[in-house]
Amino acid sequence: MIWNELNAAIEANESFLISSHLSLDGDCVGSQLAFYWYLKSIGKRPVMYCADPVPSKFAFLKNSDQIQQEKPDGKFDVLMILDCSNPSRLGWENAENTADFIVNIDHHRDNSRFGSFNHTDTTAAATGEIIYRFFKDNDIDFPEFVSSALYTAILTDTGGFRFSNTNGKTLAICADLAQRGANCSGIYEKIYTSHSKAALTLQARIWSSLQFHLGGRVCSMDMPLSLLSETGAQYSDSEGMSDNTITAKEVEVGLLTKHSPAETHFSLRSKGSIDVGRVAQKIPGGGGHSCAAGCTIKKPYKEAMEEMLSIITKEMNR
Repeated sequence: MIWNELNAAIEANESFLISSHLSLDGDCVGSQLAFYWYLKSIGKRPVMYCADPVPSKFAFLKNSDQIQQEKPDGKFDVLMILDCSNPSRLGWENAENTADFIVNIDHHRDNSRFGSFNHTDTTAAATGEIIYRFFKDNDIDFPEFVSSALYTAILTDTGGFRFSNTNGKTLAICADLAQRGANCSGIYEKIYTSHSKAALTLQARIWSSLQFHLGGRVCSMDMPLSLLSETGAQYSDSEGMSDNTITAKEVEVGLLTKHSPAETHFSLRSKGSIDVGRVAQKIPGGGGHSCAAGCTIKKPYKEAMEEMLSIITKEMNR
């Protein structure tokens, strides 16, 4: 059984630190909550820690308030890193010194297999899908709120079942999660249609920055970080806006930039003809999926945008 080594590690140890990548999304939050519940249910001592806060849209998920932003002191038996392709994306240092055994469960293709135990499946739509299979393969029955956490993981990483990673297997899993109590319409409303006025104001400002490049094949939207103080919105209120950059008919690649005077972060989207994961990998620390990826260029917006468009041009001419 593929899970034997993981099961043995769980059985042999007591304290677990669970963590995931910067800029938390629904998959990393839902995956952490599901495994946190499981470890607690069998009498273990799990702690969840992430460098960034949980976006308010995921606050409805049970135990999301247990994901702390202050790194706990001391050493743990096991460090579980979920939905994170490499330790540098954790946003905190010396992960290897946190525990003697590291569990790495992920679906990103650029995962560096850094763990003592590695289970990476690039065919999975979300890391939450992998954890669902862990529960099913081990005959672990789980409550409604865990179904909601896993459904949230899959819903968000498929862009509301719009991305090409949505398939029959994924939908069958979500059907089972709904049967187990996940409130599909309620979760959708919480995540996609419950914006604050400040969030909508921020999104309107981002929409107003719309530009087209490279003969209309690339679309970009721009969010200077100063917009947050101007609108009163939170950083997480811009989540999902990157998906809008590929909604025009002729566009192949979409970019949402978020920038300070010193650096520019890119959220890249593709309809499939251009591999934006390969584009992001041209920048140190960048990576992701073929249709959704991210990277940060340590340059002001204008210079960073020129560099990014140059990389995309080369990728288009491959």
